[in-house]
Amino acid sequence: MPVIRSGNPRLTLAVLATVVASFSMLQSLVSPALPVIQHDLHTTPGTVTWVFTALLLSVSVATPLLGRIGDMAGKERTMFIALAALAVGCLVAALAPNIGVLIAARIFQGVGGAVFPLAFGIIRDEFPAERVPSVVGVVSAVIAAGGGLGIVLAGPIVEWLGWRWLFWIPMAVVTIATALVRRYVPESPNRVPGRIDWLAAAFLSGWLIALLLPLSTGRTWGWGSVRTVGLFALAAVLLAGWIAVELRSRNPLIDMRMMRLPAVWTTTSSHCCSGPRCSRCTRSCRSSCRSRRRPGSGSGRASRRPVC
Repeated sequence: MPVIRSGNPRLTLAVLATVVASFSMLQSLVSPALPVIQHDLHTTPGTVTWVFTALLLSVSVATPLLGRIGDMAGKERTMFIALAALAVGCLVAALAPNIGVLIAARIFQGVGGAVFPLAFGIIRDEFPAERVPSVVGVVSAVIAAGGGLGIVLAGPIVEWLGWRWLFWIPMAVVTIATALVRRYVPESPNRVPGRIDWLAAAFLSGWLIALLLPLSTGRTWGWGSVRTVGLFALAAVLLAGWIAVELRSRNPLIDMRMMRLPAVWTTTSSHCCSGPRCSRCTRSCRSSCRSRRRPGSGSGRASRRPVC
C-alpha cells in the first residue's frame, strides 16, 4: 500500500508536467530539422535519420530498466540522474562536430525517457488513490501536447537561431527541471523489493527495437523487403512473449494494471497514432528542404529552411 505523504500536490504536478513536456518536445523538435542537419554536417539522408532513430531505440531500452530501478532505489533519485544524463546529452549534441557525435549524443539522451514511468510512479506515491487516474491523464495529455508543440517550434528556432539551438534550449529547460525535481519532489519512502526481470527486459527491448527499426528505415529498405517483413514478424513474436512473461513475473517491468486505466490507454493510443503523422511530416520536410535548396546557396539560412 503506497504511503501518501503531505506536500504540495499542485507544485509536484507542475514540476512533473515540466519534466515530461521537456523530453516529449525534445523527441519531436529535431525531426523537422533533419534536412538542415544533413546539410550542415555533410552527411547523407539515410545517415541523418539515425539522429531520430537512435533516440527511439535508446529510449526503448533505457526506459523500462530505469523505471524498475526507480521502484527499487528511489524514483526521485533516478529521475534526477536521468535528467542529468539528458542535459549532458543535449550539451554534447549542441556542440557535435560531426554526425557520429550527434548520433551518440542522441543515444545518451535516450536515458531521459525514464522520466515517463518515473513520473507516473511518483504520482502514485504522492497523490491519493482517487486522484491518481485524473492526474495520470493530465500528465499523459501533456506528453502528447509536448510532442506536437515540438514540431511547431522547430521551424522558427532553426530559422532564427540555427539547428544547434534545438539542443541548447532543451538543455536549459532540462537543467531548470532537474533543479526543480531536486528541490520540490521529495523522495518516496516506498520501495518495491525484488530484482530486475532481465528476461522481461530483453523481450521488451527486443520487440520495441524490432518494431521501431523497420518503421524508421522501411522506406529505404522497402516495405516489402525481407528485412522489413522479417523484423515486423519478429516484433510480433517478441511482443507476445513479453506479455506472457510480464503477466507471470513477480517483478514486472511495467504494471499492466496501469494500462487498464481509461485515462492512460486512451491518451497513449492517441499519442501512438500521432507517430505516423510525425513521420510523414519529417519526410515532407526533407523533400521540401531539398527542393528549396538553391545551387550555390552555401550555408544561407533561408535557402535551407524546413517547411512543415
